[in-house]
Amino acid sequence: MTVPVALSIAGSDPSGSSGIQADLPTFAALGVHGTSVITVVTAQDSTGVKGFHELPLELVAAQLDHLLADLPPAATKTGLLRSAAVVDLVTEPAGAGDLGALVLDPVLVDSAGRTIVAPAAIDGYRRLAAAAAVFTPNRWEAELLTGHRFTDDDHDAAAEALLAMTGGLVVVTGGRGEGPEVTDWVISAGGRVALTAPRVGREAIRGTGCTFSAALAALLARGVPAAAAAEQAHGFVRSQLALTSRLRLGSGRPGVPHALDAAVEPARSRE
Repeated sequence: MTVPVALSIAGSDPSGSSGIQADLPTFAALGVHGTSVITVVTAQDSTGVKGFHELPLELVAAQLDHLLADLPPAATKTGLLRSAAVVDLVTEPAGAGDLGALVLDPVLVDSAGRTIVAPAAIDGYRRLAAAAAVFTPNRWEAELLTGHRFTDDDHDAAAEALLAMTGGLVVVTGGRGEGPEVTDWVISAGGRVALTAPRVGREAIRGTGCTFSAALAALLARGVPAAAAAEQAHGFVRSQLALTSRLRLGSGRPGVPHALDAAVEPARSRE
């Protein structure tokens, strides 16, 4: 019996809402074996990120080399790479096809909209996008990468610029906007599709982008075509957000309670 392998190259979040700790349970929930390369160790809790410690490039490279030799992934997602050197490190195997179907989630800004990577890393992401099967910036990141506004009513220039960076599908996630609904835009050479759902809660929810890109990678690893995988990943995130409205973990902003459906319902039935 074989199980598809999905790889996450990302940072570690000790609060469990994002990064590697979000990706691995998402992979498991969608039926793939998850592996990981940790690039950055963070200090954070439910109120936000308190600090970063970038792992030495040699250690990041060793993690990646050993995994690719022993557990080659059918799909890979990237999260927080932080430095231009790590982006370049990932670009080589991505361009060679060694990462399988690549979901490029460019973690460039924090929840307040502040840029958290060096300008050289942003340039590196533009190059890495050429190898992506699916490119998943949020709206702030789309604007940072392209220099063009991206709103529901004004996104033509940004969409064209993003498509020019990659030969794959582009999904611009919209969870950090305003209003009663959230729209993810699925953009391809054939047109644009809006995936819209009601907004959950008043606060920005931590980990939605990580969960979405991890779900995409898992579905691609299972052979689901990119456009269908984007729609199914959108639905998976919505199912997890439905739990967020019932659970509260920590004293800060809510996070996505990853893949808890099976665990929460039996517990509720015993109350």
